[in-house]
Amino acid sequence: MRTGMRRTSVSVGFLVGSCLLVASTFGGYAQQKTNLIPTPKAVTVAESSDLSKFDKQLIELPTVKVVHADTAQAFMFGEKAHPVHVIVPAPAIDAARVGDSVEIAGIVRRYSPKEFEQEYRWFHEPDYQDIHSGDWVIVATSVRNQEGTQLVPGSTMSTVPPDGPKTKAEDKR
Repeated sequence: MRTGMRRTSVSVGFLVGSCLLVASTFGGYAQQKTNLIPTPKAVTVAESSDLSKFDKQLIELPTVKVVHADTAQAFMFGEKAHPVHVIVPAPAIDAARVGDSVEIAGIVRRYSPKEFEQEYRWFHEPDYQDIHSGDWVIVATSVRNQEGTQLVPGSTMSTVPPDGPKTKAEDKR
């Protein structure tokens, strides 16, 4: 009789334990947030002086000071020895000005006008004349100035992978 009770209590204990494990697992899944938007990696100005470490990663810099503004589509921040170019998709909503403090989020890339022309519908090489092929750049997904104004226009970042079909409108002259 005692052996049967022990088996029953072990079986019940096992069953209860299994149910608790399953319930906690499903509860954990229900509480997890499914975020399809990538989370940018926080980077300091000092770390950004070597962008090659962040190739093709989404990064964010909380506050940087603009040290040179080429056009509304391009500006630089950082030290004179290691300035960092930021490319703002055209047409920019507003330009960053020298001395502005801005928050930046963007994808680190090696600048290649031919690749950018194929991958970004908004890209037009003459808008980025001061940036040289091979330079490391941040392709901005967001630039906010001190007043909170967003400088990057909405819907400018391509969702087509680099090896996907060309989506740029063909010139039919």
